Amino acid sequence: MPRRGSRIFWRRNSGVKPMLEKLLRTVRTVRYMRPGQIIWRLRKMAGRPCSLGKGYRTAETWKTEKIRLPEIPEELDFDPVFLERYPAEEFCRDRVTFLHVSEDVSWEKTWEFPTQTALWNYNLHYFDYLFPLIYAWRQTGKNHYFDKTRQMIAGWIRANPREKGGCGWDPYPTALRLTNWLGYYTYCHTALQKDEPFRRLLLDSLLEQYRHLSVHLEKDLLGNHYFEDLKTLVLCALFFSDAPVLERALVLLKEQCRQQILPDGMHYELSPMYHNIVLEDVMRVALALRGAGQQDSELEAVLPSMLDAAYSLEEGLDRLPLFNDGGNNACKSLSALLAAAENHFGLQPRYRAAFPDSGYYVLKNGDVKVIIDAGRAGPDEIPGHAHCDALSFECFVKGKPVWVNCGTYAYQDELRPFFRSTLAHNTVKVEGTEQSECWGAFRLARRQQSRCLEATREKVVAEMTDQKGHTVRRTIMLTEKTLTVEDQAQGCLLEAALHAAPDFSVREEAGRLVLSDGSAVELPAPAVITAVPYAPEYGQKQECSQILYTGRERLGIRWNYQ
Repeated sequence: MPRRGSRIFWRRNSGVKPMLEKLLRTVRTVRYMRPGQIIWRLRKMAGRPCSLGKGYRTAETWKTEKIRLPEIPEELDFDPVFLERYPAEEFCRDRVTFLHVSEDVSWEKTWEFPTQTALWNYNLHYFDYLFPLIYAWRQTGKNHYFDKTRQMIAGWIRANPREKGGCGWDPYPTALRLTNWLGYYTYCHTALQKDEPFRRLLLDSLLEQYRHLSVHLEKDLLGNHYFEDLKTLVLCALFFSDAPVLERALVLLKEQCRQQILPDGMHYELSPMYHNIVLEDVMRVALALRGAGQQDSELEAVLPSMLDAAYSLEEGLDRLPLFNDGGNNACKSLSALLAAAENHFGLQPRYRAAFPDSGYYVLKNGDVKVIIDAGRAGPDEIPGHAHCDALSFECFVKGKPVWVNCGTYAYQDELRPFFRSTLAHNTVKVEGTEQSECWGAFRLARRQQSRCLEATREKVVAEMTDQKGHTVRRTIMLTEKTLTVEDQAQGCLLEAALHAAPDFSVREEAGRLVLSDGSAVELPAPAVITAVPYAPEYGQKQECSQILYTGRERLGIRWNYQ
């Protein structure tokens, strides 16, 4: 009988080792979760409700005289950048485009496309696309735009009864759809008075979805999902004048603000995109409370630092920085967020170069801007949007990306492991080890730890210890003509990646790498140049040039830009 540790045992029981490894990986993942998350997950698996708490139930009926139209930020709903993503005429032809993929749709029956990803189908149920139609209707006075919105909403209600379930009743799309339908009702309430059957159909569905969400909160996930749930409950409770639920949901939302918004203003999942989404959420709730005469100073107090973070990272750039999960087509534009903050709260952003709690740092010199990630993977309890991007950077010249991380592309896709991997980012790998143990679409087991050692106007020095305990120190320095990156790890083999944006070709010339703009990269050893996927937006896949270079104990590159 072969011993369990012997090679013969593993050969004869080839299925045992993968199963054991999967079990150990799961244990390494779960041990970071909060006990409450595990309890709520087990409750959901058993079909038990996940609600605000004992004694807090939403109203079972609504009364017209108690409906309160919320104060809503038109700057966000009618953000020109956002409106361009959903051409009104295309929706009038019953064709939809989400994440760069188009489908023909029947609003009366087609609400799930098996050939599309879960995220694409979620977008169909969000109803973000109501606002381009409302905008076109308001601008032109042509009723066919408004008529199309009624067809869409009535079609969803009739084709998606609650008892049928489906992805449209998942908490996250329910929360986003409710927020959008509340905005729709507010913008169109005068016209809706002329169609009482449809208005009643809409209000009854709003109430049903509100009640459904209130007992399907994502307490097992937490993070931006739970934040969206609570934000929506506050807005719905204001709309239906549901005081007990409003009080409880607002208490929980402010509790999540204290947990999720770091002292430096960044959202704790450390994605610039999700940060902007949560910033929008806070502004929506704060404005609705103001409109109801219930201004909340504690909630509004987080807005200045959140605005500073969004502005400082994205100011002057053509797109969002690509750190952790994110894309340039899933949140409102920076200009819309700034306009809403100024018009409704009198806030203007303050540029800051250092965000020590989240680990983001910015170097600027003339037209060159470098953003550096020297932070941890994410919060222990919800690292699902984390990438292996510690010590990575993105570099922009006159707002245009030059050195880029590869992005996200999709959550349910065979390329997901690549986009989360270490060498899909402008960073360094030690002894061939991924910085963190990413698995599945959103799982993270053993994970890296990083810290900034020094940050000045010209230089950032940071250190990262990967999942197996290897430690590397990186120094990034930006001067008037040069960007320098140096890595050190005693006794270790280092492999680093650098990715040039698709606009730049790379060629070898006299021992250097020359970009198509004439700038040059000096390397300590020959490099390998290959084409790899690059996704600045969800669903948008391009190719960029990846430069791989290796060395032992010490690596360094110098980019002499013009």
